[in-house]
Amino acid sequence: MKKIYILYFVVLFVVLTACGEKSYDGIPKEQNFIASVNILQPSVDFFNDSAEPLASWQLEEAYTGATLVGEDAILLYGNQLQHADLYQLSSGNLKKKIKLKKGTTNTYYNTKTKQFYIANGEYNTVTSYTEQGKQVEEVKTGLYPMAMASDTNFVYVINFKDTFMSVLHADNLKLAKKITIPKSSHGIDFIGNELWIGGHGAGEKPNSKVQRINPTTGELVGEIELPIMPIAFAKLGDDEFVLSHGESKLYELDNERRVIWQKEIGSNPFALTSFQQAIIVAGYDDKTLYWVENHQVTKKVKVGKGPFQLLVREVK
Repeated sequence: MKKIYILYFVVLFVVLTACGEKSYDGIPKEQNFIASVNILQPSVDFFNDSAEPLASWQLEEAYTGATLVGEDAILLYGNQLQHADLYQLSSGNLKKKIKLKKGTTNTYYNTKTKQFYIANGEYNTVTSYTEQGKQVEEVKTGLYPMAMASDTNFVYVINFKDTFMSVLHADNLKLAKKITIPKSSHGIDFIGNELWIGGHGAGEKPNSKVQRINPTTGELVGEIELPIMPIAFAKLGDDEFVLSHGESKLYELDNERRVIWQKEIGSNPFALTSFQQAIIVAGYDDKTLYWVENHQVTKKVKVGKGPFQLLVREVK
């Protein structure tokens, strides 16, 4: 009889624990979406191709960012949280709670290695995980690793408070080399055979340039004047779009690196992406996503407080 009671309480504990985990409205696997990750009152708003709402996840923890993992998961993290949460999108259920140290600054999913990376700005590390959330490797970086990008063989990590970028082997995170960059660099993207780096600027002088770097040699091959604080990039067709946070301005550049169009847009914008033949800008202060098509704002959609990140899934 005593064993039966023990078994009963164990089962009850498991059930109560499962019930305590937050679930959200699911997003079908075949559904294209753009998601706004909002951080002032943590939430994630999902929209379809026509800018119609699909779901709104009102988050109960102090998440400060997210990334899509594989085809059916989203990883939520917070700078002051000691865990990151991996949710299945199609069910809205928690798949894995990953124990961490405080200080997470960014996460990034690598489609080549099928791993995601977690950067920590307090301990100056980048850690890799499988899609299921199992830790693989951890490596020391420069000061305050933050923005990340990858190609076939390497992961490029911008150290926000340092003067170099860490280039890591994608499979084992061993340091391949360091590339010199300005302090307070932020925003990174591959444009053709170049790596473009943006930034806020250090000290009292804001940054007004995008650095063009040869990722193989690490050499600076040129700079593009784009005032002030160019921090986000997006590609659409043959052209590249750059968001200058300091002037709330969106620039379009052709393949000759020339500015061919510009527009003031949003209030205090941080995030930029492309989605279904449109460019999307997130206005942080006005809580608005702007759809830009053929140089015109065609849609405006309200989201939660403090849209800071945009995530896109386009099902093939």
